[in-house]
Amino acid sequence: MRNQTDSEKGHWQKMVDGGLADFSIPLWRDYCDGLHLRLMHKWLGGRRFEATLKTDLFDEAVGVGLVNWLCSVSTSVEGIDLMPEIAKRAADRNPEIKIRQADVRSLDAYSSPCFDLIVSNSTLDHFEDETNLIGSLNELARVLLPGGLMFVTLDNPQNPIVWIRNRRTSTWPGQSSLVPYFMGRTVPRLELIRMVEDAGLKVEKSTFIMHLPRVLFLHASRLFAAGSPSGKSMRGLMNSFELLNKLPSRSRTGHYSAVLASKPVA
Repeated sequence: MRNQTDSEKGHWQKMVDGGLADFSIPLWRDYCDGLHLRLMHKWLGGRRFEATLKTDLFDEAVGVGLVNWLCSVSTSVEGIDLMPEIAKRAADRNPEIKIRQADVRSLDAYSSPCFDLIVSNSTLDHFEDETNLIGSLNELARVLLPGGLMFVTLDNPQNPIVWIRNRRTSTWPGQSSLVPYFMGRTVPRLELIRMVEDAGLKVEKSTFIMHLPRVLFLHASRLFAAGSPSGKSMRGLMNSFELLNKLPSRSRTGHYSAVLASKPVA
């Protein structure tokens, strides 16, 4: 399984060198974190975990992220990120968790299964080809303990905006004028389910999330303070779009596919 290419390194390094301030939009970050946390709380219930792995620390580097909640349900939490600068920034902001620079496609630091919960939200849709997506799922399944759970989200290519965005390419395939960072190969929910099952896991639940017009509300969020009355009203409006998940058109409106899978006990 290959590690990151020179083009990948150059792209992510350029983004980090340009500063991350533009990505720190408190209202938007609060909305995204809340969306994932509500779904995980619903799916995981009151279960507690011994060891949790969080892939991709971008959310924790530019906002609050998910680690506070993960720490509340886990005895220990580890986080990994491809870019050492993002890993360091996340570590500075979250000293209570163990953080390392690592590539999810090759988790050499973990020689055997050691996590009973893995959370990988929008990590595996940043690769150039499907082989890396499959390889990453296999690696995550490998380090998951029998009886453990894995929560994964991917961009949903059945959403027309995602479909258009991933075809408005620039200097690096998948990078778009609509999104300042690389968006790679992704697959529909049913194909994601198949890939997860091929990795040896059992899919327990799946759904679609984030049904609002993402680009419009992301930029609108810059106009509101997260804790202000108007910001709270705006977040309520944003959350109301999740009602679209009850409609037959949910596969077209959902920005992400979400899957919860378990590893069978031999």
